[in-house]
Amino acid sequence: MSAQAQFEALIPVIVAAVLSGIIGLDREWRHSPAGIRTHMLIGMGAALVMSMAALLYDDDTASRLTANVITGVGFLGAGVIIRRKTEVHELTTAASIWFVAIVGLTAGAKLYVLAGGTTVTGWFVLVVLRWVTKRAGPDH
Repeated sequence: MSAQAQFEALIPVIVAAVLSGIIGLDREWRHSPAGIRTHMLIGMGAALVMSMAALLYDDDTASRLTANVITGVGFLGAGVIIRRKTEVHELTTAASIWFVAIVGLTAGAKLYVLAGGTTVTGWFVLVVLRWVTKRAGPDH
């Protein structure tokens, strides 16, 4: 494998790092247990799997690797969720972990417009809709 091909395969990983960092920044500001670094690493790891698969494997193997990333990240998200009696905490953080893994896979597939647009939409859901629901909730 040429160094040139490997450098080109690194671009989706860098894109995934930036996009995942945008989502992770919100979680960092909310003092969630999984912040910007965790989100970036998950997104980068997912993109790396896709980039590596494109260089080394056929489509069948790449799709199996993708499925395993999605499953594995589900376990990471489950570890973030905290249950206290009848309350569940950090469910949004667990969802954002799963989300950035999918964004990473999308960036790893070099679908940059889709990955970027989805990141903007995810950021809207986390930031803007949180603001709206806090102001329009039952206490107001």
